[in-house]
Amino acid sequence: MRFFSLILLLSFSLCSVAREDTIRLEQQGYTNIGKQILYHEDPSNSLTLDEIKALYHDGKFIPSQKAVLNFGNTKSTFWIRIVYQDNTGSGGFVVVDAPNLEYVDYYIVGGNGSAKLIRAGSLRAKTEGVIANNNFIFSLPEPVKANDIKEIYLRVKTNNFMLLPIKVVTHQTYISGSSWKEHLESIYIGVLITLLLFNIFLYISLHERMYLFYGLYLLAGFVYLVLYLRGYGYLAGYDFRLIINKYPHVFLALSSMSGILFSWKFLNLQVLIPRIKPVYYIMMGLGLVLMVVSLLGYKSTAASMIQYTTVFISIGLGIAGIASWRYGHRPAKFYMLAWFFRVFGVILVNLNLIGILEVRDYTFEIFPITTTIEMLLLAFALGDRYSMLISSERNARERIMQLVQTHNQRLEYVVEERTLKLSETIVELESSNRVKDKLFSIVAHDLRTPFNSLQSIFSLKDMGVLNYDELDMLLNANRKNIDQMRLTLDNLLFWAKDQMKQVSVQFTEFDLKKLSEVLMLVYEPIAHSKNIKLELNAIGENIVYADENQVKLVLRNLLDNAVKFSPEDNKISINLVRQAKGLRVAVHNVVLNIAEAKIAIERGDDNKPKANGDELGTGLGLQLCREYTKANGSELRQTVVGNGIELYFFLSGSSNTPAA
Repeated sequence: MRFFSLILLLSFSLCSVAREDTIRLEQQGYTNIGKQILYHEDPSNSLTLDEIKALYHDGKFIPSQKAVLNFGNTKSTFWIRIVYQDNTGSGGFVVVDAPNLEYVDYYIVGGNGSAKLIRAGSLRAKTEGVIANNNFIFSLPEPVKANDIKEIYLRVKTNNFMLLPIKVVTHQTYISGSSWKEHLESIYIGVLITLLLFNIFLYISLHERMYLFYGLYLLAGFVYLVLYLRGYGYLAGYDFRLIINKYPHVFLALSSMSGILFSWKFLNLQVLIPRIKPVYYIMMGLGLVLMVVSLLGYKSTAASMIQYTTVFISIGLGIAGIASWRYGHRPAKFYMLAWFFRVFGVILVNLNLIGILEVRDYTFEIFPITTTIEMLLLAFALGDRYSMLISSERNARERIMQLVQTHNQRLEYVVEERTLKLSETIVELESSNRVKDKLFSIVAHDLRTPFNSLQSIFSLKDMGVLNYDELDMLLNANRKNIDQMRLTLDNLLFWAKDQMKQVSVQFTEFDLKKLSEVLMLVYEPIAHSKNIKLELNAIGENIVYADENQVKLVLRNLLDNAVKFSPEDNKISINLVRQAKGLRVAVHNVVLNIAEAKIAIERGDDNKPKANGDELGTGLGLQLCREYTKANGSELRQTVVGNGIELYFFLSGSSNTPAA
């Protein structure tokens, strides 16, 4: 029994010695020594070195099981004991290869039990005896005699995830071993800086907010990844480094919110999938909460939030990219590929932080590398989108020119036809003084707009936008401004026939989207002269059962009024939405005074509101719109949307489903 006890005690002693390895400096490569050291957790953050040494002798230290110590998100202080033997005679270093530890204290224990203390950390100013760049390098004390065994302690504390890659190396080993990391980091740092500078140039040149959001995404991400996570903030000075390490997650939150805004613009979600907007509000809210928590100094809490917010935001942006691509947005394919690398990096980092995957030296490079690849792919996506826009603009311009040529061929015939109809209408209306006065009012008003169109062409010519061939073509096509005159004459003819009770409704099935596209091409030159964008939002089937000529007249009057009364630098939209009542047809435009515009529309008096050019109406257009929407089983209504007015009505989809 005594023999068995001796064997058990000897085995326990051998195990203890094996767990506390003496590190031989000449044999130690550039590797982490986590499995060769012991550590002790101090939740009170108050223990002294003498108390720690006593705890060590009482067997309270724990042997590490991993090469890189992973203590998780904790506010406790950790003490690490390292025992080494220097047989090289040239000395060496203790390298704490993590740049964002807030407090790192280095104790050199002398032969008489006394200790020398060197303080370092990302929240401390520059200190003698330590090289604090993107890691912390402490010199090992020189041995008093050959094969002398030395004892050192590290005291480490941070309010963040604590990952401790510790190395004990010679001078030569440190130089050769750290070079691979420096080369790798120089590559992705160079790529990020190049992308940032190029994007700044694009934003200055194009003045498009999407490039601003992408630039902020790059800049804030660069600060967080390179200056904080990889510790290169010291290059901007120790004061700047202190700020970054005190509020690091502010930059991550800013990067996340900029990325969310960028994806909203880039994926064109406001047009393709407007119903996804609440998800974006939630993601922006999470980013804002993360920023506020970090600014208030709750660094540990913010670090815990990041694990969940990054996953949620990544999933939300990925779903948005897939949906945009399925709706036909071609540049979304590069976006989805970039999203894959983003999610891949987030998942790997979280698996390392929670301990499912063991932390290695390359773990610290995963997130910067995957983020750099993501930024590159987003740059490719921006290039593809720009190419698509240029191609679409060229095709649209060609279609407009073809339409102008077609209209030019019909110009003389239409002028003669409408002139004859106008003469007949005037003869019929002369029987009433009231009709005569109304006619002169209409002619005095609506014949001004064609001349405004001609004036806009000369304005474009003065600005140098049109070359000689384009100017010649547009002047020939618009020499009598047939389209504006056609609307005036159509209104007069239909109104006069209505007065004589000769108007009849002829219902047919037709595609309202195609009809709207043709009308938008007709009004695009006039809108362009006021820098107004025409937009058609139509999804799904747009077949209606109504009188095509009357619906066309209604839309032309609504578009004409919207163009005339919208202030410059705004947008006019035609929205076709299928609802239970039928197809909802709406024309929306911005007005200067909403209250005044509502009163004018309700009275049928479009002498008000006035546009910037003091353009006035006669009320005939709105009167016809109300009569013909009623004749087609609907009613012209108005509503306020934002800072504009929307006029809308419903049309049935077939002969069996009347409109509301």
